[in-house]
Amino acid sequence: MELELLSQFLFQFERSSPLFLLIFLGFALAKWFGFSKAAGNILARFAFNIALPAMLFRLLSDLFTKENHADLRLLLAYFGACIILFFIGRLVAKRVLSMPPVDSAIFGTGCVFSNNGLLGLPLAIAMLGEIVTPSISAVLSMNAMILWTLVSIAVEFAQQTGHLTVKSFLKTLLTVFKNPLIISIFSGVLWSCTGIKIPYVIDEPLRLIGNSATAISLIVVGMGLAEYGLGSGIRKSFVLSGIKLFVHPALIFCLAWLIGLGPVETTAVVFLGCLPIGVNVYLMCKQFHAAADIIANAMIITTVMCSFTIPLAVTVLRHFFPMA
Repeated sequence: MELELLSQFLFQFERSSPLFLLIFLGFALAKWFGFSKAAGNILARFAFNIALPAMLFRLLSDLFTKENHADLRLLLAYFGACIILFFIGRLVAKRVLSMPPVDSAIFGTGCVFSNNGLLGLPLAIAMLGEIVTPSISAVLSMNAMILWTLVSIAVEFAQQTGHLTVKSFLKTLLTVFKNPLIISIFSGVLWSCTGIKIPYVIDEPLRLIGNSATAISLIVVGMGLAEYGLGSGIRKSFVLSGIKLFVHPALIFCLAWLIGLGPVETTAVVFLGCLPIGVNVYLMCKQFHAAADIIANAMIITTVMCSFTIPLAVTVLRHFFPMA
């Protein structure tokens, strides 16, 4: 069995290596070949606003003509684990690492906020196949709203405002539903409900644009990482990285197993838990003026480490939970 698992790991590592090489390409373009931050921002806008939405809309446009509907209990497994680990991470930051309250809230968010959009979606489809698209989309549709709201509430309490504002929550909700990925998810599902096949003249451009999403998204991730360098707070960053890459997917798996999720949903949500920290957490640092160095370090560490941990996780999941 050990040889079989090793063989499967090497196979998954080989499959994922080109994807992580694209991340390194993006890093190299920004770091050594003169591609500016502005160029990276343009590519990121294209990927986030056009390529990924085109891919998602097309994949979900015939959702109800297929048999691979997602079991929505996966949201309980994924976000239940996120909420539990958020408070554990916050406690570790405060009690063990002696971080201030607001920094602790950001640390807790880093423990659970994966790079699900630019990295997770294209990587999951490339490594696991289109069968996981409904599951990934279900998480994406709720991810930003739940986790942004959670950290906003935690920071408000940390700053001792003493109350929560309806205005702040509604602003978060509006931002989420203006997100192109969320719009494409709901649009694709609604189109699927009609039972109408997308006309070829529209479907073919969507296919061609969507096919570019994976490569562009991964290059954008690499270009983004080139902005951040390893600096102060490195010990705390390694603690954060360990929790994110190992405890997070393990806790998701435990909840998925407890509620009896099927192999496709279990594989999808655990895969998302294995992803590195998302750039949204760094945006939170800027918004709340806290823990920016720790999060920047951890983004680099988790992205490098997951080139090994993701193939390992996929190997184990496919061995014990075959999806087909």
